[in-house]
Amino acid sequence: MSAISTNIVLDGITLALRAAFPNSQIESNRIEQGLTPPAFIVLLVSEEQTARNGHRWHRRPRFDISYFPKERREECYDVANKLYRVLELVTLPSGDLVRGVNISFEVTDNVLHFFVSYPHYVSAESDEEPMEEMNFAQGGLI
Repeated sequence: MSAISTNIVLDGITLALRAAFPNSQIESNRIEQGLTPPAFIVLLVSEEQTARNGHRWHRRPRFDISYFPKERREECYDVANKLYRVLELVTLPSGDLVRGVNISFEVTDNVLHFFVSYPHYVSAESDEEPMEEMNFAQGGLI
């Protein structure tokens, strides 16, 4: 397994969206103007981190995949149903897989907001010096 980061998960999400929705504009930054529906914007909305043993942490990034329909609100429902399948298991650029959890959606002002988290572990190399090699000799009475 390769090292996973939030940016790599974001790349995996956008790659999955491009494959499933090739005719849609897909962005990972907020666009104030120039968005042409159908379009997606993928944003990290929050991330939690919990320390584990050693130099490991469990991270839970939560993403909002916003979809701007071309025509009608009902289009958002169709896209949401497809996103459940497309984003449940995402292949990262490294080939590793991450599973989406806590998946939900809502439609607000005719925009679909599809929420999904991708929990994963991260680790850091230790700055500590490894222990030197020790030799033991076993002896005893016969």
